Amino acid sequence: MTQYSILGRLRLMTQLDDEQAMAALPLCAAAMEQLLARLKPGANRGDPRLDQAGAAAALCMLLLREENTSADEGFSSFKAGDITVTKKEKANAARMAAAEQLRAQALEDARELLRDTGFFSGSTKFSRCGGKS
Repeated sequence: MTQYSILGRLRLMTQLDDEQAMAALPLCAAAMEQLLARLKPGANRGDPRLDQAGAAAALCMLLLREENTSADEGFSSFKAGDITVTKKEKANAARMAAAEQLRAQALEDARELLRDTGFFSGSTKFSRCGGKS
């Protein structure tokens, strides 16, 4: 797994031209660092599932960046006749949800290579040494 192999996977998922791909390279590097921090000792860094997980994470970051840079545009369509307005937020939310789903599936596929960093949120019942709670 390298930032360039992640970028290659990202380009398969998107229609990035060369300039856009170079702008996405730091996102691929960030995704790689996130995965390396979770990599289990002895796991194969060359496993293609890591490239897929990195590309999916980079895609999420790319969509967030696009959303933040185009936030001032606000609308994807506008019709003056009977007034039809379609907010970009809905289209962006759908794209982001799909990217998050892709990322979750890629992480699930690579789970045997990665340490679990999740945490438990809930209640636990402990019993005293005598067995009574």
